[in-house]
Amino acid sequence: MDMRRFLRPEYSSKFIGVIFISISIYLFFFTDHINAALASLFIGIFTLLIVNSPTVEEDVSLASLRSGVLSYHEILEDLEVADKGVHVPPTRDLTESKVYVPAGEIDSLPALYDEITVVSLGKGKVGMSIDPPGLPLLKEAKQRLEYDIESGGLESGRECMGHLSEGMGLAKSFSIRREDGKVKVRITHGRYFEYCDDLRDISTDICTRTGCPICSSYLTAAAQSLSEPLRVLDFEVEGKHVKYDLEEI
Repeated sequence: MDMRRFLRPEYSSKFIGVIFISISIYLFFFTDHINAALASLFIGIFTLLIVNSPTVEEDVSLASLRSGVLSYHEILEDLEVADKGVHVPPTRDLTESKVYVPAGEIDSLPALYDEITVVSLGKGKVGMSIDPPGLPLLKEAKQRLEYDIESGGLESGRECMGHLSEGMGLAKSFSIRREDGKVKVRITHGRYFEYCDDLRDISTDICTRTGCPICSSYLTAAAQSLSEPLRVLDFEVEGKHVKYDLEEI
């Protein structure tokens, strides 16, 4: 673990907690300072337990991302850009991931750039290239990895999604696999199920266009790990289970 990661509160707090517990053990068995030992034990346990969450405050972060994604979808509605989105990793002229949402079916991606842009392909064919709503969440998860996930394949995608799920508590479980020429991403929502459900009620096409901030972070991770644009083919909700079928284009 490098020094930058070690200094993050969720790591450094554990180290400090262990030190205080070790001091309390020493004071208990090798000195007569019982009160000091109890105080050290309490501080150690408190430090281990109280600062063990990710540095991003999910509730606050997701609340701010919610307004952003709804603004995106208001623009998409005004432009009548309603087809299924393509999750695009950094390639060619892109240094950041994007979601490209076309007005209709496309055979290939147009040239995309870092700016949020409306793309015209002529004859009334337009699309919009925007920032993935879950990109800030994905960046937080990637800080916990010791390597870049870009082009790392499904295993690097799984590890990154593990940090999104277990480290940040964004979902209860997930899976990503290739099957029948498709990339299948499955997400089981936990504490944020109602958050996603409410967004779907407000914008019915949110899941197929860009995904909510939570699903977007997983889909963007999938595209980055495979280093391929992934177009949404199918989407399904079963209770708290969200299922995406994607294809590489």
